Amino acid sequence: MKKYVLFVLVGIGFLTSCKTPRDITYLQDALENVPIQTQTDGNIRFLPGDKLSIFVHSRDPQLMQLFNISRSGASSTTTGNAYFTVDPKGEIDFPVLGTIKVQGFTRDQVAQNIKAELLKQNLVKDPVVNVEFYNMNFYVLGESGAGARPIIKDKITLIEAISLSGDLNINGLRKNVMVLRQEGDQQVPYRVDLTSANSVFNSPVYYIRQNDVVYVEPNNMAKRNSTVMGSAAYTPSFWLGMFSAAVSTYLLVDNLVK
Repeated sequence: MKKYVLFVLVGIGFLTSCKTPRDITYLQDALENVPIQTQTDGNIRFLPGDKLSIFVHSRDPQLMQLFNISRSGASSTTTGNAYFTVDPKGEIDFPVLGTIKVQGFTRDQVAQNIKAELLKQNLVKDPVVNVEFYNMNFYVLGESGAGARPIIKDKITLIEAISLSGDLNINGLRKNVMVLRQEGDQQVPYRVDLTSANSVFNSPVYYIRQNDVVYVEPNNMAKRNSTVMGSAAYTPSFWLGMFSAAVSTYLLVDNLVK
């Protein structure tokens, strides 16, 4: 009887060690056809230190040269050559128009403001203004495709940011992803459980901003694997060895007491 009990206990331990983890699948609590409310405005808005490219189109090439200044300081009619850095006051110094406030505005809003000012001052009759992000990034660290990722559109969700980095690897801890965000003179950490739809969609960091840092912590298996013997007790071979040793010990003791 004792022999059978021993077999059962060791077998349970072996099966438990091989069970499939439940913390791998994303958005596990999302219900089919049940909408989840998200933030209404996730657009990237310019901050001091950001760079933006501005190009003014006109049918008059001479007017275009007045407003489109290349990085070397010369006039340019090539799209994307002119870029500006937002100063600590949240402003840029734009040709002819002078100081323009851009902090807190989206790309479209900046373009519309410049267009309106050109028309107001009767400088260009047919202006088309393009504003693009220039050298603005978010960052990913840890158990994912680590590195700087460019801001490529007005809205980027946390899920998109992770997918742009090549997804989390199998050792990434999905239940406790940290997003570091600069807010004023403070770095504020936010925690998101990627296995929970409510945690993701209701998070203040559902939409990524420029300079956000997404850190994917390694799970317990990866942490144990960082040591020589750390993960041995969680491998099938370990439990097979334990099972064999237990059986051998039991049989030896059983023979001695007979």
